[in-house]
Amino acid sequence: MRRVLYLIILSSSLLFSQSIDKSIRVGYESIKATDLKTHLEILTSDSLEGRETTFTGQKKAANYIAAHFRKLKLDAMGDSGAYFQHFDVEVTKVNPKTAVEIEWTNSKKKFAWKEHLIAETAKDTVVSGQVAFVGFTDTELDSTSSAKLEGRIIFVFIGKKSITNDTSKAATLRRLFAIRRDPGTVASLMIPDENGPATFHNAKKIISGFGIDNGIMKLPGSISRFRANFVRLIITPELAEETLKNSGVTLSQIKQAALQDSPFKPLFLDNVKIKITSKLDIEIKQTENVVGFLHGTDPDLKKQVLVISAHYDHIGKNEEGKIFPGADDNASGTSALLEIAEAFIKNPLKPKRSVLFIGMTGEEKGLFGSQYYVSNPLVPLNQTIANLNMDMLGRMDTTYEAMKDSNYIYIVGSDKISLELDSLLVLSNNETVKLKLDYRYNDESDPERFYYRSDHYNFAKNGVPIVFFFDGINRDYHQPTDTPDKILLNRMEKVGKLVYNLGWKLANLNRMLNKTSTRE
Repeated sequence: MRRVLYLIILSSSLLFSQSIDKSIRVGYESIKATDLKTHLEILTSDSLEGRETTFTGQKKAANYIAAHFRKLKLDAMGDSGAYFQHFDVEVTKVNPKTAVEIEWTNSKKKFAWKEHLIAETAKDTVVSGQVAFVGFTDTELDSTSSAKLEGRIIFVFIGKKSITNDTSKAATLRRLFAIRRDPGTVASLMIPDENGPATFHNAKKIISGFGIDNGIMKLPGSISRFRANFVRLIITPELAEETLKNSGVTLSQIKQAALQDSPFKPLFLDNVKIKITSKLDIEIKQTENVVGFLHGTDPDLKKQVLVISAHYDHIGKNEEGKIFPGADDNASGTSALLEIAEAFIKNPLKPKRSVLFIGMTGEEKGLFGSQYYVSNPLVPLNQTIANLNMDMLGRMDTTYEAMKDSNYIYIVGSDKISLELDSLLVLSNNETVKLKLDYRYNDESDPERFYYRSDHYNFAKNGVPIVFFFDGINRDYHQPTDTPDKILLNRMEKVGKLVYNLGWKLANLNRMLNKTSTRE
């Protein structure tokens, strides 16, 4: 109801204001598709190798952004008077010596990491034990069988028995990353399907997409999402079959028995021992946000700041050397950031409040750049009027692609902390580019959770009003095919102009935003 009231007031104001303020038209008109294309092609060039955080390509991208800020004569308020805000990250990788060894009475056989075993989490340890095959993750065992699992390494068919035939993406992910850990067991070896979407090959592809090949990052002192408190591996069916070679039973027979409605009797192999060597390598590396500062002109308001941001990192290249250029995600937002900064500089009239332009690093690794910034802000967060964050501006998602309609942008979070901010956004849009502002992902409980998935969230959870500009998930998301030739440059220009106009209003508002939200 409160948002409706704001929009009623806004609609009446629109009767008198339907065009861009003449005082900022020079900056507004300077945002051009041709310039966006220049930035985009440089940021997605092969020499930047997908801009993986802490890697050479990310450093080259940081230098490119800093050079642009320097050209604009934005103030360098980073470390030691530079444009960089450096910070350390702790990088954890699986040591390639990680292996599973099967030991029979008179022989042994070793299976190597990536060839026959993979994991989305890992633990630095060596464990061993006798073997038991226990069915699926939801297979129930009687108390006698459960007691016999003490000290054993269990083999588990992935997921719940009830969804073994569900080939949907959601079910496949649930199955591949399901967990079973019976009390007293030493480790869980998860057996994927031999065919279909839930195979070892696909699990390996998905997990590699998490960045494990180049290392899982965290800020020093924080908890790593990669390090596990027990050993759980996804293994090839071949490894499981090899374990059974002297048992007189095949893996297929065990799986068929586990699929029946009758109670499942686990298979205990007392003459087979499994040894798991799980090793981690840990390294401290450095990365950097890129910050350019435009001082405000008002003696009082210049002590406050508007933050405009976009992350410039991406996911690098895979183990085969295939580059993920990240044109939409997020060379598009970064290119818009550079053009908006230039628009503020080119405009003859300068804003009353200060404006901070930030190219964030480490977003793909866990929003680390924004997490570090909000803990070490250049201007106190209680003096930050808002954060306008751009992450993916250049494509249509599948919904709008089906409608052949590119004249939209998803809006997330604009009314969460300040309804006034949302009203200013709508006003800015009506004055300028008249995009469709789509709020379908604005619900914090939306299953896609986009409110939590980009750098704006670290500002929002610290009470700073935010707007997240986003084009949705397209078919090339996090793929090597996210290339610059597919970018809708004219739509990018529109979003850039909208953010510039909204940014100007915020940078000249004579007070901080009213913090009234839909949750009140």
